[in-house]
Amino acid sequence: MAHTKRHSCELRKGRYSQPGNYYFLTTAVADRRRIFAASDHAVVVLDTIRWLDSARQFIVDAAVVMPDHLHFVGQLGDSTLARVMHSLKSYSANRLAAAGVSSPVWQDGYHDHGLRKDENYRARVAYVLQNPLRARLVQRMEDYPHMILPIWWRSDERID
Repeated sequence: MAHTKRHSCELRKGRYSQPGNYYFLTTAVADRRRIFAASDHAVVVLDTIRWLDSARQFIVDAAVVMPDHLHFVGQLGDSTLARVMHSLKSYSANRLAAAGVSSPVWQDGYHDHGLRKDENYRARVAYVLQNPLRARLVQRMEDYPHMILPIWWRSDERID
């Protein structure tokens, strides 16, 4: 357990929340349980992400809820990364607990990556969204039900 807490502290070193910047965020289910394999549980997380977007905390371009983790990308609104992740985890955990999911739902911490000017945003988004293909959960990305696609997405989008 001490290792987990130490690792969480290491993840926070150098973390900087800049409203208006684009971020790639990832977090995992506690003990990597596959709770989002149940569609109704995955929908709770997608609804929570849409709520973050409507509240302008995090303007979501894309998201994919995998069976045991979550990726989402977009622009930080008038908030901090810590506040966004706290809102996401606490709101979804409360709704999932009401649906019978045992606590804790989420692992401590999260991974964030701020987009640098020299990075290809579309290629990074494509990589995130193609997680279900790489995990062999579907044969075509468009068949995966637990994602939010960016409005600019084309079905033929590929990683360069």
